[in-house]
Amino acid sequence: MFVFNKFNMSTGTLLYENTQQLVSGLVSYASPYVIETGCRFMVVKRNTFIRKTDESTRKRFDQLTVQFGWDQLKNLAATGIEVKIGRTRLQFDGEEYRAIQVTDFGRKYNTTYLPMGVVQVMFEKRTAVAN
Repeated sequence: MFVFNKFNMSTGTLLYENTQQLVSGLVSYASPYVIETGCRFMVVKRNTFIRKTDESTRKRFDQLTVQFGWDQLKNLAATGIEVKIGRTRLQFDGEEYRAIQVTDFGRKYNTTYLPMGVVQVMFEKRTAVAN
Protein backbone atom coordinates (compact mmCIF):
# COMPACT_ATOMS: atom_id res chain seq x y z
CA MET A 1 0.00 0.00 0.00
CA PHE A 2 1.52 3.28 -1.11
CA VAL A 3 -0.08 6.33 0.55
CA PHE A 4 2.88 8.63 1.14
CA ASN A 5 2.34 12.38 0.79
CA LYS A 6 4.08 15.34 2.39
CA PHE A 7 0.94 17.03 3.69
CA ASN A 8 -0.01 14.42 6.32
CA MET A 9 3.46 13.89 7.79
CA SER A 10 4.10 13.37 11.51
CA THR A 11 7.26 14.01 13.48
CA GLY A 12 9.12 11.78 15.90
CA THR A 13 12.57 10.83 17.11
CA LEU A 14 14.52 8.06 15.41
CA LEU A 15 17.18 6.23 17.45
CA TYR A 16 19.77 4.03 15.76
CA GLU A 17 21.86 1.59 17.80
CA ASN A 18 25.23 1.53 16.07
CA THR A 19 28.43 -0.27 17.02
CA GLN A 20 31.86 1.25 17.12
CA GLN A 21 35.12 -0.64 17.12
CA LEU A 22 37.29 0.18 20.13
CA VAL A 23 40.94 -0.83 20.37
CA SER A 24 42.71 -0.91 23.72
CA GLY A 25 46.24 -2.20 23.50
CA LEU A 26 46.05 -5.64 21.95
CA VAL A 27 42.32 -6.07 22.63
CA SER A 28 39.73 -5.00 20.07
CA TYR A 29 36.03 -5.05 20.91
CA ALA A 30 32.75 -3.59 19.69
CA SER A 31 30.88 -1.10 21.84
CA PRO A 32 27.33 0.07 21.10
CA TYR A 33 26.33 3.71 20.90
CA VAL A 34 23.08 5.44 19.96
CA ILE A 35 22.55 8.07 17.26
CA GLU A 36 19.41 10.14 17.82
CA THR A 37 17.73 12.56 15.40
CA GLY A 38 14.32 14.00 14.64
CA CYS A 39 12.49 12.74 11.56
CA ARG A 40 9.30 13.14 9.56
CA PHE A 41 7.18 10.25 8.32
CA MET A 42 3.70 9.28 7.22
CA VAL A 43 1.70 6.96 9.51
CA VAL A 44 -0.02 4.43 7.25
CA LYS A 45 -1.57 1.99 9.72
CA ARG A 46 -1.80 1.49 13.47
CA ASN A 47 -2.95 -1.82 14.91
CA THR A 48 -3.29 -3.02 18.51
CA PHE A 49 -4.05 -6.63 19.42
CA ILE A 50 -3.46 -9.18 22.19
CA ARG A 51 -1.80 -12.51 21.44
CA LYS A 52 -1.70 -15.49 23.81
CA THR A 53 1.31 -17.78 23.59
CA ASP A 54 1.77 -21.43 24.60
CA GLU A 55 3.08 -20.46 28.02
CA SER A 56 -0.30 -18.80 28.72
CA THR A 57 1.30 -15.40 29.04
CA ARG A 58 -0.41 -12.66 27.12
CA LYS A 59 1.17 -9.70 25.41
CA ARG A 60 -0.33 -6.60 23.86
CA PHE A 61 1.18 -5.76 20.50
CA ASP A 62 1.03 -2.22 19.17
CA GLN A 63 2.12 -2.18 15.53
CA LEU A 64 2.80 1.06 13.70
CA THR A 65 3.41 1.10 9.94
CA VAL A 66 5.11 4.26 8.65
CA GLN A 67 6.55 5.43 5.33
CA PHE A 68 9.68 7.59 5.01
CA GLY A 69 10.17 9.82 1.97
CA TRP A 70 13.31 10.11 -0.13
CA ASP A 71 14.39 13.46 1.29
CA GLN A 72 14.03 12.19 4.86
CA LEU A 73 15.98 9.00 4.07
CA LYS A 74 18.72 11.12 2.49
CA ASN A 75 18.92 13.22 5.68
CA LEU A 76 19.05 10.09 7.85
CA ALA A 77 21.84 8.62 5.73
CA ALA A 78 23.81 11.88 6.04
CA THR A 79 23.48 11.59 9.84
CA GLY A 80 24.80 8.01 9.76
CA ILE A 81 21.47 6.29 10.41
CA GLU A 82 20.38 3.22 8.46
CA VAL A 83 16.87 1.86 8.90
CA LYS A 84 17.59 -1.73 9.99
CA ILE A 85 15.53 -4.39 11.69
CA GLY A 86 16.25 -4.60 15.42
CA ARG A 87 18.60 -1.60 15.53
CA THR A 88 16.18 1.20 14.75
CA ARG A 89 13.73 2.59 17.30
CA LEU A 90 11.06 5.26 16.87
CA GLN A 91 9.72 7.51 19.62
CA PHE A 92 6.27 8.67 18.54
CA ASP A 93 3.24 9.88 20.48
CA GLY A 94 4.91 9.24 23.85
CA GLU A 95 5.71 5.59 23.04
CA GLU A 96 8.84 3.81 21.79
CA TYR A 97 8.66 1.25 18.99
CA ARG A 98 11.29 -1.06 17.47
CA ALA A 99 11.59 -1.84 13.74
CA ILE A 100 10.53 -5.39 12.82
CA GLN A 101 10.10 -5.13 9.04
CA VAL A 102 11.54 -2.88 6.31
CA THR A 103 10.01 -2.81 2.82
CA ASP A 104 11.49 -0.93 -0.12
CA PHE A 105 8.78 -1.99 -2.64
CA GLY A 106 11.30 -3.90 -4.75
CA ARG A 107 13.43 -0.88 -5.71
CA LYS A 108 16.23 1.02 -4.06
CA TYR A 109 15.01 4.40 -2.84
CA ASN A 110 18.03 6.33 -4.12
CA THR A 111 18.51 5.14 -7.70
CA THR A 112 19.28 7.87 -10.22
CA TYR A 113 16.79 6.65 -12.84
CA LEU A 114 13.14 6.54 -11.69
CA PRO A 115 13.73 6.54 -7.91
CA MET A 116 10.93 5.06 -5.83
CA GLY A 117 11.65 7.46 -3.00
CA VAL A 118 9.74 5.65 -0.24
CA VAL A 119 10.63 3.01 2.34
CA GLN A 120 7.93 1.45 4.51
CA VAL A 121 8.86 0.33 8.02
CA MET A 122 6.74 -1.61 10.51
CA PHE A 123 7.49 -0.80 14.15
CA GLU A 124 6.22 -2.82 17.10
CA LYS A 125 5.88 -2.37 20.85
CA ARG A 126 5.15 -5.31 23.15
CA THR A 127 3.60 -4.95 26.58
CA ALA A 128 2.87 -7.76 29.03
CA VAL A 129 -0.78 -8.06 30.10
CA ALA A 130 -1.73 -9.30 33.57
CA ASN A 131 -4.47 -11.92 33.84
